[in-house]
Amino acid sequence: MPVVVVVDPFAVVSEVESRVPAEVRVSSVVPAGAGIVALLLGPETPLTPAQLDALPDLRIVAATSAGTDHVPVDAVTARGAWVTSTAGYCTDEVADHTIALVLGLLRGVTALDSAVRAGRWDVREAAPRRIAGTTLGVIGFGATGRAVAARATALGMRVLSASSGEDLSPLLSGSDVVTLHVPHRPGAKPVLDAAGIAALRPGAFVVNVARGAVLDTAALGAALRSGHVAGAALDVLPSEPPPPDDPALSFPRTVLTPHAAWYSATAAVRPYVWAAESVAAVLAGQEPPRVVGRP
Repeated sequence: MPVVVVVDPFAVVSEVESRVPAEVRVSSVVPAGAGIVALLLGPETPLTPAQLDALPDLRIVAATSAGTDHVPVDAVTARGAWVTSTAGYCTDEVADHTIALVLGLLRGVTALDSAVRAGRWDVREAAPRRIAGTTLGVIGFGATGRAVAARATALGMRVLSASSGEDLSPLLSGSDVVTLHVPHRPGAKPVLDAAGIAALRPGAFVVNVARGAVLDTAALGAALRSGHVAGAALDVLPSEPPPPDDPALSFPRTVLTPHAAWYSATAAVRPYVWAAESVAAVLAGQEPPRVVGRP
């Protein structure tokens, strides 16, 4: 019987077992050996070409995440296997989380909460801003970016958008809040780098719910300390979880959440359902959904 291996500590294995006509095994590391036809691979586990060489019967790598930067897609397809993702499984959740962070920054919610708990009762400490009429700059206008824009528009915000390959200058200089919704490509420089941060409208806010590496976090910290950036909300960091001495933990006027934007009870299950469906399709000789790379 073919073997499907789940390498994801958060996997709902029962959803995989009920959908694939194969033996399902769970592993904390990428395995080796003949007979393994599929990997369901979580974003915490990078896959290397050397590991692929030890999987001669592999037919599909089904990433249980929207991004596939942990998968060497070209190396997988060169060996005759498919690569799929679960892009779209948490679009609504990430869009909702983004808007929650945007509103929290503009209205000073967490800063004012901290001030009150510290014995200070002064609205001017983080003066709330009006939401309607505020300009939101959305970098990355895929499904998530569009969902964020729709929510922002419903709140009366003006939306500017751009892809990571476009000229970002008009968006950066014209936005009160900039949000990031772009994938990270290994080896690529940050989409919002030091020059981009310097080009932000003075007093703007930054929200990153994409990947830690798409933002120059060190440059952001310097801009926060200088006051050029009024505040930031980061759901992702270059190192997760951050070590105790991570500079981001001491950035002023910053809200941090633990890579939580994707989460809901529904979204916690959906990646494993979708990945299992992709594996089942390949084992049945069919093209799987949500293809990232073809053999």
